[in-house]
Amino acid sequence: MSSRTLVLMRHARQQIIGGRDHDRPLTPDGRDDARRVGLRLHEQGPHPDHALVSTARRCRETWQAVQAGLGSSVATDFEDALYNASAEQLLDAVAAVDDAVETLLVLAHNPGITLLGLELSAGAVDGMGIGEGFSPASAACFTIDGPWSTVSSRTAALRSFDRV
Repeated sequence: MSSRTLVLMRHARQQIIGGRDHDRPLTPDGRDDARRVGLRLHEQGPHPDHALVSTARRCRETWQAVQAGLGSSVATDFEDALYNASAEQLLDAVAAVDDAVETLLVLAHNPGITLLGLELSAGAVDGMGIGEGFSPASAACFTIDGPWSTVSSRTAALRSFDRV
């Protein structure tokens, strides 16, 4: 079985305004940061062939900007269950992905995205900075040996961690 690639990403910077948390938009700087993540993925890889994205407005807008940087659209599932999901809930979403997907990007929120990154990078030398947490628009890339249903610290190897 070939290896897979998992990219964990936190949404970009959002505006601090009144109203529902789920509806907060990105700041202009947040949009720029997300687009730069997409450009970096386009230029250096990995290029996702599928994405799981929280339905929160800031995640949807982050994903739109990432795709603009990628220069292409990617098959995407917007999932309510990823809104403020725990590390366990995020891992359950990954485990349910079809094994035909080779490179998966999961775009969600803290603290779940940081906790999952820490869990999967257990044993990595200082976790390449993951211990400091995912700041907005940060992304971690893991190589996964085996099917999505078996993703764990034993099957994941941290390849890179980029903080914006």
